Amino acid sequence: KMQEAVAEEVNKRLAKATSELQDKYASGAVSKETSVDGPTGQLYKNKEAEEAKKRKEKLKSKSAEEKNQQQQAALQDKGGDEEEDDEKGDGDEDYELRLIKEQRLKQIKQAHQQKLHDIGKGHGQYREIVQDEFIAEVTSSDHVIVHFYHRDFPKCEVMNLHLQKIAQRHVEAKFVKLNAEKTMFFVEKLKVRSMPTVVIFHDGVAVDKIIGFEGLTEGLPEGHEDEVR
Repeated sequence: KMQEAVAEEVNKRLAKATSELQDKYASGAVSKETSVDGPTGQLYKNKEAEEAKKRKEKLKSKSAEEKNQQQQAALQDKGGDEEEDDEKGDGDEDYELRLIKEQRLKQIKQAHQQKLHDIGKGHGQYREIVQDEFIAEVTSSDHVIVHFYHRDFPKCEVMNLHLQKIAQRHVEAKFVKLNAEKTMFFVEKLKVRSMPTVVIFHDGVAVDKIIGFEGLTEGLPEGHEDEVR
């Protein structure tokens, strides 16, 4: 009987509690979902929606800030380019002069390097060569001047004197002399008929001759033709 009484009391209280809740819901006194932390409660859903909205606004604000920074950076870059263009435009003359100066310095440097290269091949001096060296000498430089001389001809000594001086001033060409008595093959090949004869080679090919003092004594007084300038 005790058990039955307890069970009956429990059932009555449950029925009473259920009835009271139903009355409250029916009158609208309370929401059907009052849980804030419960995953299915209406308040939980509202809270999630509010937090999602805040996150969306935060992302939107961050995106707008990054976009603004990018625009500012682009404007600064553009401003720098315009400033550089203005400086270039304002100093066109200085800019052109600088380019001319740089180009000139480059040419001087190249000329100096070429000079050193030529000196290494025997330019800048007046040397005597032998027949066996002839081909190698006239083909190893762009411009070569060869004096075919005879040791018994005074005019050849005069020519030697002047070619010695010229060789030192004109490093762009090679100056050599060859004893005609010891190189009959090339004397015949180049048709050297009198002394002194200077043969001018370009890229290994004979392009011109100076026979004697031909064309070198103009303006000198009569009797001083051997005093070549």
